[in-house]
Amino acid sequence: MNPEQYEILDRVLEQPVLKRYLFPDPVVIESVELLRDRKSFICRVRSSDGAEGVSIGHPFISLESYPVFVNALIPFFTGKDARDLDALLHEVAESQVKKQGVPFCVQLATLEFAILDMLGNIAEKPAGLVIGDLLNPEVDIYLGHLLPQLRNLEPEVSLGMMDESRIETQAKAIKLRAGRGDNLASDIDNAPGRTEKLIRMAREKFGDDYVLMIDGNGSYSVDEAIRIGKILEEHNFYWYEEPVPWDWYEEQKIVEQAMNIPMAGGEEEFGMHGFRYLAGNEVFQFLQPDIFYFGGMVRTMKVARMVEAAGLQISPHISGGGLGFLYMLHMVSVCPAAAEYHEFKMFSTKDPNGTIIPVESKGGPFESVGGTIRAPKGSGLGVIIDPDYIKTHTTCAN
Repeated sequence: MNPEQYEILDRVLEQPVLKRYLFPDPVVIESVELLRDRKSFICRVRSSDGAEGVSIGHPFISLESYPVFVNALIPFFTGKDARDLDALLHEVAESQVKKQGVPFCVQLATLEFAILDMLGNIAEKPAGLVIGDLLNPEVDIYLGHLLPQLRNLEPEVSLGMMDESRIETQAKAIKLRAGRGDNLASDIDNAPGRTEKLIRMAREKFGDDYVLMIDGNGSYSVDEAIRIGKILEEHNFYWYEEPVPWDWYEEQKIVEQAMNIPMAGGEEEFGMHGFRYLAGNEVFQFLQPDIFYFGGMVRTMKVARMVEAAGLQISPHISGGGLGFLYMLHMVSVCPAAAEYHEFKMFSTKDPNGTIIPVESKGGPFESVGGTIRAPKGSGLGVIIDPDYIKTHTTCAN
């Protein structure tokens, strides 16, 4: 790595993200609430002037780590000026050494989404436009759902299910799953030869020109990752995602150097310095910070700027359920160096209890037309969550 490249990335990281000029007066966060209904969590913030923002928590990690929100984040953010969001996120993310990780970042993202909803409502702009400029008003999607089906069902069945979703959404690309997905480099498949069969059958089913990707979720050792990668190259796959365990960055670089197929990864990374290394050393050609796992949109925007400076591409990762698709659309709409395709796991708005989250779009219905979804146009997060649904959640105590 050239030290000058790190200097460039460091200068990028120093640049502010939030458009503070949109808010000439202080926006004091008077209250931060975490509301709960069994496994489901909602964040609500209010300013001293009565502005409000609401977000939906992560569909399955929120339950495991919500005490962090109550004990660390509420005391830290209450009374602070939301215009200082960049500095507040940096301080709380980097100083909570004993709490760092994906569970902490999920809670931080939940709070940040609510703050951005509030700020967007104040500025009368979509949340994305308070942290960036509209670069991608239309987002081309790839299907990234059906993870257990792609790993556990016969390829004929799982590919048939994926094709139904492709027809429904007219998605321009599909992501498959390789190996067992155990992040253990076990080199084990759920059935002998299943991955090779899935690769071959997918190409036959969808045709030579259709865009196909595959995610290993850390299934392989270096040697096996390279072997599978060569098969992917033979079948003209678009990218090869996370074949070795997520934090095996030196090993991943060995795989990358042995491949012609572009590599993708970064969804489990929760550290800004980690992404600085990934961008500076081109460990992946496509970087994939998860908007929840990495702690929100402001931090993801900083990664996007590093990616742009390094001449790479970004395709943020999302989780299915909740309002993941909504957060993805806001983020990608303002992302520099955005990849051509972005993850979509259907317009699923079920909460972890199985209840459909009743939301109304402020700017017209969300729909995939020709595999493209328009960026949200309403203020804040661009949706109104039914107040009666919010009332089913009560204030959360540790």
